[in-house]
Amino acid sequence: MMLEVQRRIATLRDSSGNGRPLYERVAHEMSQAIRTGELRPGERLPSVRQLATDLGLSVTTVMSVYARLGDLGLVHGEAGRGTFVSEAPDLPKTAAPTRGGEPVGPTRGGSAWRRQVLAQTEARLTQSHPAARDLTRGGPDPRLLPLAVVKRAYRDVAARLRAQDLEYPATLSTEPELADALAKRLTHDGIETDTDDLLIASSTQQFLALLAVLLKRRSPGETALVAVEEPGYQTAMDTLEFHGLGLVPMPLDEAGATVEGLRAAIDAGVLAVLFTPRAHSPTGCCWTAQRRRALADALASHPDVWIIEDDQFAEAATVRPGSLYTDPRLRDRVVYLRSFSKSIAPDMRLSMALARQPIRHPLTLAKSFADGWTSRTSQRVLAATLTDPRLDELLTEARTEYTRRRTAVQEAVQQVGASQQIGLFVPEYDTDGLHVWVTLPGGCDADRVVEATAQRGFLLAAGQPFFLSPGHQRHLRINAGALPTEHAPQLAAAIGEAVVGLMGQPTALLTP
Repeated sequence: MMLEVQRRIATLRDSSGNGRPLYERVAHEMSQAIRTGELRPGERLPSVRQLATDLGLSVTTVMSVYARLGDLGLVHGEAGRGTFVSEAPDLPKTAAPTRGGEPVGPTRGGSAWRRQVLAQTEARLTQSHPAARDLTRGGPDPRLLPLAVVKRAYRDVAARLRAQDLEYPATLSTEPELADALAKRLTHDGIETDTDDLLIASSTQQFLALLAVLLKRRSPGETALVAVEEPGYQTAMDTLEFHGLGLVPMPLDEAGATVEGLRAAIDAGVLAVLFTPRAHSPTGCCWTAQRRRALADALASHPDVWIIEDDQFAEAATVRPGSLYTDPRLRDRVVYLRSFSKSIAPDMRLSMALARQPIRHPLTLAKSFADGWTSRTSQRVLAATLTDPRLDELLTEARTEYTRRRTAVQEAVQQVGASQQIGLFVPEYDTDGLHVWVTLPGGCDADRVVEATAQRGFLLAAGQPFFLSPGHQRHLRINAGALPTEHAPQLAAAIGEAVVGLMGQPTALLTP
């Protein structure tokens, strides 16, 4: 039976599908086959790699299909055995609206497919190529974190710890010493604030989840829409979708989200916009002062649109583009988020939000019902870290080294692309952060380049998970921050060899 289903799926590749992502159309075809009994309960489905090869699809697309079917309760995985049709699939109680027999509108419900794809791909590549250098992750180089300062902060805070410090807190207010330390850092970035407007959570992801809850309440009975950068931060997209929000893309240029993209998203009815002002993941682009002002002007006449800024690389960044929070027209609806995972320590699990009424109160209330409060001891450790006189010297060393590493990878890839005339493109504008974003020549499949590069000693991430929907097969994300500069030429050569070896080869292999 699976062979007949595969024949039908193969025809989907050549149709537009009314704009629906290919993975949704494939998942719909397979779900119909399961519900009608064409694919029987207990039947084993082809492996992800086998089905991708048979249908001429990317591994990422098939992984997204299986994730979607799993969310619907139609299939389940068994460790070491494969994926099977469920014995009693969970069928919807009401029929969804259709157009031509297919569901209308974007998929909701949140399979978090992007994070799953990245994690599963990394696990598979690491197992297959254990000696390869892993550049798939988005984390900092542990050797560039201020370990000595953090250890000293823990010792100092522990020495001052009292029994009552371990009790339940009376309020959710930020620890005074941390509020003062953060206010000074914000002022240095041109962001003056009242410390009463600060709220601490375990991560930016927690803040996004809490904001998603608030946005859903603003749109009862309808799908709340949020504008996000595309390509963009995959965990933010997954988190918002997981909580039932719909995403509207804003395209990027060298200065971040474009004003035209923002206006189009507002016209689409978004309730909020999510920006990365600097060190954008995955492209590295940063706002200019001119772009920040232009975005502010576009938002000024739309007072119902919330503005969320994810300043995830702040302490290690080289540029200071400012914040929309500083614009008096917007301040009351800006939520400025700042985390310390990339600069201080991912495991410290602290992030701050700067927000005024009417957002701060419901955000604080939502936080109180999520996990109650954020450890006061951890807040004091972060405060001691941020005020340590040695910290800024170490942060300067880290940002200088990250700049060297990004530049080395960009230049090496450019040289290989030019010397072999293979059309590799990397940004020629100034970037910040950890990543280098590479665009491959037309017709060159990113998943296959990743596989071929892994065989040459480097593990990279294909670009699909950084878009709203699968199907973007021309990009690579490289964590240049994890690669010492002396290895950049080897990495570029490996990418070049992979591209040259794959160009001209067919990307679709269909079986009869």
